[in-house]
Amino acid sequence: VLADAVADIAYRQGVMKTVGGHMAAIGAILRFQVHPEDLALHANGMATIANVVPGVFPAGSGEGKTEALPEIWSKPDEFKQAMDKFVDAARGMAAAANGADPAAIGSAVRSLGQSCKGCHDNFREEHD
Repeated sequence: VLADAVADIAYRQGVMKTVGGHMAAIGAILRFQVHPEDLALHANGMATIANVVPGVFPAGSGEGKTEALPEIWSKPDEFKQAMDKFVDAARGMAAAANGADPAAIGSAVRSLGQSCKGCHDNFREEHD
Protein backbone atom coordinates (compact mmCIF):
# COMPACT_ATOMS: atom_id res chain seq x y z
CA VAL A 1 0.00 0.00 0.00
CA LEU A 2 1.38 3.35 -1.00
CA ALA A 3 1.80 6.01 1.66
CA ASP A 4 -0.48 8.30 -0.34
CA ALA A 5 -3.20 5.62 -0.32
CA VAL A 6 -2.96 5.38 3.47
CA ALA A 7 -3.32 9.15 3.75
CA ASP A 8 -6.20 9.24 1.26
CA ILE A 9 -8.00 6.44 3.11
CA ALA A 10 -7.56 8.18 6.46
CA TYR A 11 -8.90 11.43 5.03
CA ARG A 12 -11.82 9.64 3.34
CA GLN A 13 -12.75 7.91 6.59
CA GLY A 14 -12.76 11.23 8.43
CA VAL A 15 -14.96 12.84 5.80
CA MET A 16 -17.38 9.91 5.83
CA LYS A 17 -17.57 10.01 9.64
CA THR A 18 -18.61 13.65 9.28
CA VAL A 19 -21.33 12.61 6.82
CA GLY A 20 -22.47 9.90 9.23
CA GLY A 21 -22.48 12.31 12.15
CA HIS A 22 -24.65 14.84 10.36
CA MET A 23 -27.00 12.08 9.20
CA ALA A 24 -27.28 10.64 12.72
CA ALA A 25 -28.00 14.10 14.14
CA ILE A 26 -30.63 14.83 11.46
CA GLY A 27 -32.26 11.48 12.16
CA ALA A 28 -32.35 12.09 15.91
CA ILE A 29 -33.79 15.57 15.47
CA LEU A 30 -36.58 14.32 13.21
CA ARG A 31 -37.27 11.02 14.98
CA PHE A 32 -37.20 12.22 18.56
CA GLN A 33 -38.15 15.87 18.03
CA VAL A 34 -35.08 17.12 19.89
CA HIS A 35 -33.08 20.25 19.12
CA PRO A 36 -35.18 21.26 16.10
CA GLU A 37 -33.28 24.53 16.05
CA ASP A 38 -30.20 22.58 14.91
CA LEU A 39 -31.79 20.87 11.91
CA ALA A 40 -30.71 23.51 9.39
CA LEU A 41 -27.20 23.56 10.85
CA HIS A 42 -26.76 19.82 10.27
CA ALA A 43 -28.48 19.90 6.87
CA ASN A 44 -26.26 22.79 5.76
CA GLY A 45 -23.22 20.93 7.10
CA MET A 46 -24.23 17.85 5.12
CA ALA A 47 -24.64 19.88 1.95
CA THR A 48 -21.20 21.42 2.47
CA ILE A 49 -19.38 18.14 3.17
CA ALA A 50 -21.25 16.47 0.28
CA ASN A 51 -19.28 18.70 -2.07
CA VAL A 52 -16.07 17.11 -0.79
CA VAL A 53 -17.22 13.46 -0.87
CA PRO A 54 -16.85 12.76 -4.62
CA GLY A 55 -13.20 13.78 -4.42
CA VAL A 56 -12.20 11.46 -1.56
CA PHE A 57 -11.92 8.40 -3.80
CA PRO A 58 -8.82 9.11 -5.90
CA ALA A 59 -7.32 6.40 -8.06
CA GLY A 60 -5.01 4.20 -6.03
CA SER A 61 -6.89 4.65 -2.76
CA GLY A 62 -8.74 1.36 -2.95
CA GLU A 63 -5.92 -0.76 -1.57
CA GLY A 64 -5.42 -1.04 2.15
CA LYS A 65 -7.72 -0.91 5.15
CA THR A 66 -10.84 0.44 3.52
CA GLU A 67 -14.49 -0.51 3.08
CA ALA A 68 -14.52 1.08 -0.38
CA LEU A 69 -15.24 -1.60 -2.98
CA PRO A 70 -13.24 -1.90 -6.22
CA GLU A 71 -16.42 -1.07 -8.16
CA ILE A 72 -15.81 2.59 -7.28
CA TRP A 73 -12.91 2.56 -9.71
CA SER A 74 -14.04 -0.21 -12.09
CA LYS A 75 -17.48 1.38 -12.64
CA PRO A 76 -16.68 5.10 -12.53
CA ASP A 77 -19.79 6.21 -14.43
CA GLU A 78 -22.12 4.38 -12.04
CA PHE A 79 -20.18 5.70 -9.05
CA LYS A 80 -20.36 9.26 -10.39
CA GLN A 81 -24.13 8.93 -10.80
CA ALA A 82 -24.41 7.74 -7.19
CA MET A 83 -22.25 10.63 -6.00
CA ASP A 84 -24.30 13.14 -8.02
CA LYS A 85 -27.49 11.80 -6.40
CA PHE A 86 -25.94 12.19 -2.96
CA VAL A 87 -24.75 15.76 -3.58
CA ASP A 88 -28.15 16.73 -5.02
CA ALA A 89 -30.01 15.07 -2.14
CA ALA A 90 -27.82 16.83 0.43
CA ARG A 91 -28.50 20.18 -1.23
CA GLY A 92 -32.22 19.36 -1.28
CA MET A 93 -32.14 18.52 2.41
CA ALA A 94 -30.47 21.83 3.20
CA ALA A 95 -33.04 23.73 1.15
CA ALA A 96 -35.90 21.93 2.90
CA ALA A 97 -34.41 22.41 6.37
CA ASN A 98 -34.03 26.12 5.71
CA GLY A 99 -37.69 26.30 4.70
CA ALA A 100 -40.74 25.81 6.86
CA ASP A 101 -42.57 22.96 5.13
CA PRO A 102 -42.46 19.76 7.22
CA ALA A 103 -43.57 17.65 4.22
CA ALA A 104 -40.61 18.95 2.21
CA ILE A 105 -38.26 18.03 5.06
CA GLY A 106 -39.66 14.51 5.23
CA SER A 107 -39.33 13.99 1.50
CA ALA A 108 -35.82 15.47 1.45
CA VAL A 109 -34.52 13.29 4.28
CA ARG A 110 -35.92 10.18 2.57
CA SER A 111 -34.13 11.15 -0.66
CA LEU A 112 -30.93 11.77 1.27
CA GLY A 113 -31.18 8.42 3.03
CA GLN A 114 -31.81 6.64 -0.27
CA SER A 115 -28.78 8.31 -1.82
CA CYS A 116 -26.63 7.09 1.08
CA LYS A 117 -28.08 3.58 0.78
CA GLY A 118 -27.42 3.56 -2.97
CA CYS A 119 -23.71 4.01 -2.41
CA HIS A 120 -23.52 1.71 0.59
CA ASP A 121 -25.34 -1.10 -1.25
CA ASN A 122 -23.15 -0.95 -4.34
CA PHE A 123 -19.84 0.62 -3.42
CA ARG A 124 -19.15 -0.12 0.25
CA GLU A 125 -18.25 -3.35 1.98
CA GLU A 126 -20.86 -4.05 4.62
CA HIS A 127 -20.17 -5.87 7.86
CA ASP A 128 -22.68 -7.85 9.90
